[in-house]
Amino acid sequence: MNEPDAGPDRQPEDRVWARHHRRTGAVLIVGAGAVGGFLAEELARVGLSPLTLVDSDVLAVENLVRHPLGAPALGRPKAPALAGKIRREFPPCDAEGLYEDFLALPPDAQRSLADRVDVVVAATDSVACQRQVNRVALAAGRPAVYPAVWVDPRIRDAEVGEILWVLPGRRTPCYECAAAFRQGGSDSQAARGARVDIQLVALATAQVVTALANPEDDRAAILDRRRNAVYLHGLTPTSPGIRAVFPTTGLSSRTVRVPFPARPCAACRGWRYVASPRPPGDPGPGEQADGAEGRWPASVVCAVLVLIISVVALAASVNGPHA
Repeated sequence: MNEPDAGPDRQPEDRVWARHHRRTGAVLIVGAGAVGGFLAEELARVGLSPLTLVDSDVLAVENLVRHPLGAPALGRPKAPALAGKIRREFPPCDAEGLYEDFLALPPDAQRSLADRVDVVVAATDSVACQRQVNRVALAAGRPAVYPAVWVDPRIRDAEVGEILWVLPGRRTPCYECAAAFRQGGSDSQAARGARVDIQLVALATAQVVTALANPEDDRAAILDRRRNAVYLHGLTPTSPGIRAVFPTTGLSSRTVRVPFPARPCAACRGWRYVASPRPPGDPGPGEQADGAEGRWPASVVCAVLVLIISVVALAASVNGPHA
């Protein structure tokens, strides 16, 4: 007997995810451009839901060559149009699109959006918006991801993708902690490159977001907290300016250590000489970024030594021989 047709909105879940089990989690994506758009589509098919998209732009003609939305959406707000496309083409995902400037939202509205999800993504080319997303995610205690592509006259557009991911509670350096580190390389943003280059970055970002949303999943092992920046080189000839990092052509990636800053970060208050609060099972303070970066201040070490010596001396006076 044939199974009755479940209808487009009621497909049986065991058949929808017959090829792999469904990953779960809610995600906020600030920025529904090329990176954010393809990322949203990938996360929907992995199983993450609900997805909330926030963007204040409309689809323009120059977006057509690399955005998942096509000509019928020209002139329409990107976030609502993309959310509608996801709901129509993949009904298991509950996608919502907000035609809003995230920076212009009241602080309580920003916080509310972050509070109701498991992972926050800043897929915008506005540094000011990325900084605000960073602060909101930290306040809400949510992991955050910052995908972008390198923009530099010495390399091809979108030749290198950059994905920074951040855990709250100073378990990793935050977006603002990484500002000095990132200034040592090329500028990065979410608004350059051809569709094929952007899709590579979006696919890699989807893996990171899925791992953060499902930390108990075996695929979460792709994340190493000591190396929370991923650099991805696409299938293009390698530009001279980055051959030292990516010496061969083809698809390759590197994960690198982002150090905590030497002075307390204005956003998360993390810095390399102070231990981080950590949940049970997390590495100790000497391991939070790299072995030498988490050392204790000399004043704390001296105080501990004085305490130990005092305790030993007291024990000797109590337990020693009596006349």
